[in-house]
This record gives sequence, structure tokens and C-alpha cells, in this order.
Amino acid sequence: MTAVLLYAADLPLMQRLFPTVSPDHQLQQTPILIIAVLMFCLGAAYLALWRAAPDFPVFRSMGVFFSIAAVGELFNYFGGQTPYLSIRAIATGIFVATAGEAMQIPHRRWTLWFWPIYLFVSVAVWFPNLSFVADWPLLVTEVLLAILIFQGLRRTSTRDRMIAVAFLCYWLVRLTLTGSFQRLTNLKDHASIGGWQWQYTTSALTLAGIATLGIFVRDLIRDRREKQRMAAELEAGRAVQQILIPEETPTIAGFSIQSVYKPFGEVGGDFFQVLPIKSDGGAGGVLVIIGDVSGKGMPAAMTVSLLVGTVRTLAHYTQSPGEILAAMNQRMLARSHGGFTTCLILRIDPGAITAANAGHIPPYLEGKELTLDNGLPLGLSAESTYAESTFELAPNTQLTLLTDGVLEARSKTGELFGFERAAAISAEAAEEIARAAEEFGQQDDITVLTLHCAPAEVLHA
Repeated sequence: MTAVLLYAADLPLMQRLFPTVSPDHQLQQTPILIIAVLMFCLGAAYLALWRAAPDFPVFRSMGVFFSIAAVGELFNYFGGQTPYLSIRAIATGIFVATAGEAMQIPHRRWTLWFWPIYLFVSVAVWFPNLSFVADWPLLVTEVLLAILIFQGLRRTSTRDRMIAVAFLCYWLVRLTLTGSFQRLTNLKDHASIGGWQWQYTTSALTLAGIATLGIFVRDLIRDRREKQRMAAELEAGRAVQQILIPEETPTIAGFSIQSVYKPFGEVGGDFFQVLPIKSDGGAGGVLVIIGDVSGKGMPAAMTVSLLVGTVRTLAHYTQSPGEILAAMNQRMLARSHGGFTTCLILRIDPGAITAANAGHIPPYLEGKELTLDNGLPLGLSAESTYAESTFELAPNTQLTLLTDGVLEARSKTGELFGFERAAAISAEAAEEIARAAEEFGQQDDITVLTLHCAPAEVLHA
């Protein structure tokens, strides 16, 4: 008995939501049901694509819009005009936002100013005295869409213009909803085919949704192919770099050498080499090369491979830092492609350092920066020469080399690590220097090398 009373109490509401519709009228409106099902399918397809590709938020927006529009069409089919008009008011607002996002229109936040109208109408249509406001969202969005479509047609991207054309076709069809247009042209807002009434607007909207879905899927395929290509390029660059950057610092008699390499991205532009050489008199020495190639990715990795190969070849013929840099510069002139490379080369013999610099950060000896003649970076000028500077290297003193990733580390407040901090910690171990820059706020590749020369009695032991 209680259930019957509750049903009777809810009956007026149900009748208002779904008033009785004659079978003949429902048969004529069958296309509305078909369109609703197609919209649900479109919404599901868009949302499924968004689930698979969350970096394409337009899939989510389109999916939400078509799902809501499909619900509204179902109410329309079953005769629920009031909930249909309420949902339509919200859907039109979402559609404007989605159209702007789909065409990638910049600075479109002004379209949000009209949301109070959509929300007001979605509530007002439930009151018979305010039913005259039902078409306000359509009139407002007709103007907003015209502006967005005009901006979309002016975009340089072919993809954006194609989507703008799809929305333009729908916008033109929407004109059939206006009473003035119908009176002027004597056209109806639907076409009767076999007793079924196909609404121009909902049919055009569905077709526009299918067309844009095809365009978006094509974009997604292209995007994924490009990302796969870039991933393959990065993997190749990483493989090249793993071969060229020593995983372990070589052990050279008479020297204690430490190195740390922390790339900022998948493939960095820093490089270093530590090569044993024979000093004058037969004593063992070491050739240390450190540098930084402008750019990232595979181009930088290929430039590093060229430079490292050049250094290893030249080291068999000369151990002069100035001569090696000059040869590297000539090799880079036709291959820099507008970039450049900084490089510092040190020849370290027991008790002495011979250095030449091509625009790189000077080395630190016991916490103090060595003053070197500074030449131009490699690959900029065929006339570049690289003078050599000579310094004494006392036993057990630390020589520190680093790349600008240390100096250019930046804190969250925007403060640079800078030369003063680098000099203050330059006497620390390589791992400590690299960790300090990384924790400060790494912005670029970080490479640090430290070298100690053993005492004379150890060298001759």
C-alpha cells in the first residue's frame, strides 16, 4: 500500500518528465533515438581515446559533450521537453568550450563569461512563466561559435582549419533553428524521409563529431609516430653516449682521478676523456679533455662522437692541447650547423700542467681558478688559435674540472649556483660537487672531474 502511495505521489513528476507521446509521433521521432545512440557511441569513442591518450584532453571534452548531448536527445525522444531544454542549455556551453579547444584557439577564456546565462536557463525552463528563455543559449552560442570559427579559419595549421570547417558547416545548419530564417526561406528544421523526421541540427552535429573524430585520430597516430621516432633517436643517442662517456674512470699510475657525469635529459651534450700518455723522459702522464656541445638529443650525441673520435686519433700524434683544439676546431667548422662546442684540454705531467681552452670554464687548482688564455669555442671561426698556459702541479693538490651545468644550477627562487659557490666547493670530491649542484636545482648536464698527482716517491716506487 505504501509503495502504491509513493508511486501516486511521484506520478505527476514522472508525467512532467516523460509525458504521454502518441505512437505515431514517436515513430516520426525515431531518428532522434538513432542520433542519441550515435552520440553515445561518439562519446564512448572519445572517452576511450582519452583513456588511451590522456595527453589529448580534447578527447575528454568531446566525450563529455556528446555523452551529455545524447542524454538530452533521449529525453527529447521520450517527450521530456523540460529536462531536454535544461540539458541543452548546459550542453551548448560545453560545446563552445570544446569547439575552442578543438581548434586550439588561444586566449579563449572570455567564452566562460557566458556560463551564468547557460546555468540560469537550465533552471528557468522548469518554470512555465520563464520558458521564453529556452532559446537564449542557442542565440548566444551562435555568436560565440561564429567568432571562434573565424579565428580557427585564420589558423596556420591545416588541422585546425579542417576542424574549423567542420564546425562552420554545423554552424550554418544551426541557422535553421531560428524562426526568422525559417520564415525567410520557408524551410523547416527537419527533413521527412519515409515518415521519419530527421533534424538538420542534430544530424549535422553528429556528422561534425564523426569528422572531427577522424581528424583527431589522424593527429594521434602522427603524434605517436613522432614520439616513437624521437624515442628511437634518444635510444640511439643514449647508446652512442654510453660508448663514448667512460662508465669507469681509467686507472693511471701516479694519478688519482674521479669523475661524475649526470645528464639532465635522456641524451646530454657534455663529454670528457681521460687518456694515458707518455711524458718526456718516459714518465707517465695523462691527457684530460672536457667539453660541452650546444644542443641536446641525437645531433649533440653525433657531435660528441665526432669530437671524441678526433681526440683519440690526434692523441696518437700529438699531446699538445693547443694543437689538438685547433684540429678539433677545423673538424667542427663544417659540421656545427650553427652550434658550437666549448672544450678544455689539459696535459698533466708529474709536477706540471699544460692547458689550452676553447671557451670552457677554467679549471680550479686547490679551490682557486687558474687564469688561462681563452680562445673561441670550437666551430665558430677558421682563424681561431689556442694558446697554451703552463702551471706547476704540486703533489697531493687537487685539480677540478667541471661543465657549466654546475654553474647554471638554479634554485626554486631563480638564484644561480654561480662561480662563487663553485669555487668554494671546488676542493671537494667530485661526487660532492655534483650532488651540491644537483640538489641546488639541476638545469643542464653536470660533469665533474677531479685529479690528484701522487707524491714523487710514489711515482718512482
